[in-house]
Amino acid sequence: MARIVIGNIDENLYKMLKVKAEALGISVSEAIQQAIALWLEVTNSVKDLNYVVLKTDPNAIKAYNEGKYVLICEGKFIGAFESEKEAIEKAKGHTKCLLSSIKYPKLVIGEWGWSSIALE
Repeated sequence: MARIVIGNIDENLYKMLKVKAEALGISVSEAIQQAIALWLEVTNSVKDLNYVVLKTDPNAIKAYNEGKYVLICEGKFIGAFESEKEAIEKAKGHTKCLLSSIKYPKLVIGEWGWSSIALE
C-alpha cells in the first residue's frame, strides 16, 4: 500500500472523522478508504459526469439550493445564473451540458441546439 499525503482538509471535518473512526474501532486511513470506495461506487453508477458535478461540487450545490439556474458542461461547473435564458446563452459553444434548477419539475429532459441539456 502506498503512503499518500492529502492536504487542505477542513480541520473540523477531519476532527469529526477521527472521532467517528475511533468510535468504530478503525483507523482514519481505513475510514478514508471506505469513504473513497463509497464515493467511487456512487459516481460509477451515474452515467452523466455533469450530474455527478451537480451533486458534488460545492458551488453547484449552493447555487442550486439558492434557486439559481446551474450550468455544468463537459463535467465542469460553468456558473449559476438568475435566468434560464442567461444560462442557455452561456451554454453556447459547449457540446454537452446539464442545466438544473430547483424551480424545474423533476426528471425533465430537453435538447438545445447541438448541445444536450438535461434538466433535473
